[in-house]
Amino acid sequence: MKLHLLGEWLSWFEYQQECNSSIFSTFEDYSDTYEEKYDCSDSKRKFIPEKDLCERDNVIIDMLNSASLQEGSTTVSFCVTDPNLPDNPVIYVSDGFCNLTGYEFDEVVGKNCRFLQGPETKREDVMKIVNAVKEERECTVRLLNYRKDGTTFSNEFYLAQLRSPAQEVVYFIGIQAAVDVVDGGQDKTLCITDIVPSNPGMKYSISSSQIAYSSHKQSWQV
Repeated sequence: MKLHLLGEWLSWFEYQQECNSSIFSTFEDYSDTYEEKYDCSDSKRKFIPEKDLCERDNVIIDMLNSASLQEGSTTVSFCVTDPNLPDNPVIYVSDGFCNLTGYEFDEVVGKNCRFLQGPETKREDVMKIVNAVKEERECTVRLLNYRKDGTTFSNEFYLAQLRSPAQEVVYFIGIQAAVDVVDGGQDKTLCITDIVPSNPGMKYSISSSQIAYSSHKQSWQV
């Protein structure tokens, strides 16, 4: 996987799952106070899966929800699609997605993500995503996407499958990060506050053509 978004944390999670089954008590305690800690009004939506997810993927969703619901956070851009519905439509987008693309929530839900493509989007980049969905695997790609106002942005895109307890793919999640290109063709490095401000347990940085992920392992110890 070229893009290490979530990768190191997932490996660590699986190791901890084998070594210490009590780790999930931490997340259960966290969930009990979730509604109290965050304002879950309509202006701050969170994704609530209608289908059962495996424990690992439930934690991923909790982490993304917690980051996107924090006060003032409109930069955490992700969407969820349902591959079991015709044309794999979007069923949820974060406020950060709306902020990045300029589309309202209701304008996006029900559409396939191809609506972000345009005349200059490379076909080979799109096919990497299409093939990953067909093969039910992760994918990382940088492609040119279009906002509602017609302006373009370089999208560092990470696609991953979300599985049920029976390991069946029930959703796909896509995480977007707009990457600026400065003089000389070098990418501008984005810090954690550009993508996931104050997100507990996750730290992202974007440099060159790679996103590096590092997890604060100590914060998840029980």
